[in-house]
Amino acid sequence: EKELRREPADAFGGPDCAHDSFTDTQKAISYSMTSFFTTGGIRGGKKKLDKFYPRSFNMGIRRDVNERLGGFSKMRFGEDIDFSLRLIEGGHSTALIQEAFVYHKRRVDFRKFFKQVHNSGIARIHLETRHPGSTRLVHLLPALFTIASVIALFLCVGRLGLLALAVIFFIDAYHRAGRSVEVALLAVPACFIQLWGYGSGFLRAWWGKYILRSKEFIAFKDNFYE
Repeated sequence: EKELRREPADAFGGPDCAHDSFTDTQKAISYSMTSFFTTGGIRGGKKKLDKFYPRSFNMGIRRDVNERLGGFSKMRFGEDIDFSLRLIEGGHSTALIQEAFVYHKRRVDFRKFFKQVHNSGIARIHLETRHPGSTRLVHLLPALFTIASVIALFLCVGRLGLLALAVIFFIDAYHRAGRSVEVALLAVPACFIQLWGYGSGFLRAWWGKYILRSKEFIAFKDNFYE
């Protein structure tokens, strides 16, 4: 309320973090989704590779603006980004309130996490269809990383590069996740799953749309939130 009084906005958002009561896996997944090394800080971080778009896990909006935009679309994934894009395209103002964070409990295991980020990668292609030009470098990086990782597996220097990246993930997660060795160790596979999952979903949807000319789809339709 203090920030909105100081700088009024039609919509606002903030970052997310893990609560002490979360499991080590959830803390590791939280790190992978908020680290500059994986998502570029686009989810409310101080360091960003792209402008901030409010997301549904931490979003507030003026009622009249929400009614004017018609709320969320019927997209299965990416509906909050679609909403933010329509918000900004409509000339409405947004604000990132760094201190207004939420404790965001994510998926309970890596299998469910992979399904989530894979569908998010697919959704990015759908968003580009609805909002041409909305895809930025930060959205392409996981796909490029996925391709590079496959190539790296056949090269000695490439495997060493992946190992070095794993060390970077571990050290950064250790310092950002309460100096917990357990969480830092789990953060390494979580980060690779985040990048490979999103990247493979992006490539899959890109191939389907631009090469096979198929219609909009999602990979995993079952309820996997529990």
